[in-house]
Amino acid sequence: MSDILEPVPPVVSTEPPPPEKKPRRWGRYILYVLATLGVLAIVLVAAAFYKANKGPVLVKIDEAASIDESMTRNYGKYSPEKKGWVFVDQSNEPFLVRVVQQARIESVDASDELYFATSGTSLSGTGNHFYGVFQIRSDGKGGDGLVEVGEAQRYDSAAPITPEKVRFEALSENTWSWVIKVQDGLDPKAERVTVSNVVLAPHGDTIDQLASFRAAADADPGPDCAQANANYAEWEKQVTHYQSLQEDAPKEDIAAGDLLLQHQPLRCEHARWTYATAPVTGPLPGPLTVTAKGTQYGAPIEAKTWKIMFDSKAFIYNVPPELESEDAQGD
Repeated sequence: MSDILEPVPPVVSTEPPPPEKKPRRWGRYILYVLATLGVLAIVLVAAAFYKANKGPVLVKIDEAASIDESMTRNYGKYSPEKKGWVFVDQSNEPFLVRVVQQARIESVDASDELYFATSGTSLSGTGNHFYGVFQIRSDGKGGDGLVEVGEAQRYDSAAPITPEKVRFEALSENTWSWVIKVQDGLDPKAERVTVSNVVLAPHGDTIDQLASFRAAADADPGPDCAQANANYAEWEKQVTHYQSLQEDAPKEDIAAGDLLLQHQPLRCEHARWTYATAPVTGPLPGPLTVTAKGTQYGAPIEAKTWKIMFDSKAFIYNVPPELESEDAQGD
């Protein structure tokens, strides 16, 4: 009879089970970082695209506020009583300054530009005058900042600059200018009075004088122009005589010659030079056309027209000698 096999009980291990291995999470962190960088890249690209398509900020200028701020900065406080700004120059002479011209240039796809001219008259009764011109524009830095280009005092007129003596002209697509009538002399019955057209325009960070040419000349010695011409001819003979004197000539003769030069007789004159600007067709100023008319020394002026060309390299007009500005005693 075979033996009956009894089941063998399982062997139970007495050693503790090994610890469970935790899954590594650093791969998940890398995925998070890459996703974040991708989102940032998309945002930066979108912002750059938006900025590129939006373009620069177009500045709109508050005309009244900008002029008031500039006038106060350049000339001092506004006087409600005198209705102007009170300015004291370097010689301690007080002036009353007012705005005599202003224009704001607006464009659909460009920032505003503001131009204005000022006129100062002495409060001391000296008869001194000055004028100034200013441009306010965007500073070009992409924001809403402004920059001012100006010349506050030009003392080259014997008469005050009034609004009718200032013309604001477009010379090109990029250049606006002031044409200001500057006067030398006051009374045509006592002296020869001349007027010149002074052309000023912003150029970079400065105000440049582009031209100065004749506008008018007046002298009134009386109704007898023939006699005035004869008096002038006699005066010229005397001047020639005194100019031929030797250096060792008597002091009385030299003094008489100097006095004679200070009393040049008047000749009949009523001359005018009118100008016209060329149509704006591009970025460079076109020529100026000047025409003479009137009478000089009792006779009609020969009809003549000049075309004054612009030198883009020098940024000036090439004014011919016969049109150059003259002083009160010039020919």
